[in-house]
Amino acid sequence: MDCQEYDLITFGCSFTYGHGLHDCIDPDGQSHGPLPSVLAWPNQLKAISNFKTVDNVAEPGASNKIITKTALEYKKYTKKSFVIIYWSNFDRHTVFYSRQQHDRLHMMPAFLRETMPQQFWDWQKQQGDAEEFKRKTLTWFSNFHFDFDVYWEQVVRMNYVDAWFRSKGIECRHLFGEHEWNKKELGSDNKKYFNKYMLKDIKVKTFHYQKDFHIDDALDKPYPHPGMASHKHFAHNIKKWFKL
Repeated sequence: MDCQEYDLITFGCSFTYGHGLHDCIDPDGQSHGPLPSVLAWPNQLKAISNFKTVDNVAEPGASNKIITKTALEYKKYTKKSFVIIYWSNFDRHTVFYSRQQHDRLHMMPAFLRETMPQQFWDWQKQQGDAEEFKRKTLTWFSNFHFDFDVYWEQVVRMNYVDAWFRSKGIECRHLFGEHEWNKKELGSDNKKYFNKYMLKDIKVKTFHYQKDFHIDDALDKPYPHPGMASHKHFAHNIKKWFKL
């Protein structure tokens, strides 16, 4: 395809946002910067595939439910939009209280670590009681989280989003880590079960997280995101995988 005619629009979580790259890290050494990194894979892909423009609409920490809502509500689509969604961890969960962007319970079990950046806990205090957030999150993942349920929801979600874009004549591609598909808790029989319900012509690429993306570290500590070389490498892989 002639990418020069298309505007690249990307959705995802902190990996797509470019958390921890030189232009996207808070002075605290952990939190992300206020804007997506121009060094992250979306801009790298624009450069090597000659897309007309790029708009990185990723959100750090986003669940796949947040990514879906953001993609559906995006206001700048045209017939020359080319969408790539890097889906987040399947077990992240969000409950929306209303249509407002941040009126939600964003339930990520990893966020219960005391090592999370202070920026995160400051944000939680702005939303209400941080301890109540912890209680609700633990209640959800202790009593209502099941791997099969998570995967079933994500398969339906990906299929719907792909069909939604196609109904508008917009090109869309999907990415997610192979480790999400192959979790031991799920089992090979369940993977076959879910594959049966994927749209026949949906364009999805699963990849090996370490080999195909995370090959060096960014600046954030103690749990660094993929670094500069990783984003360049990933952009070249996407170009190859989707023949851009």
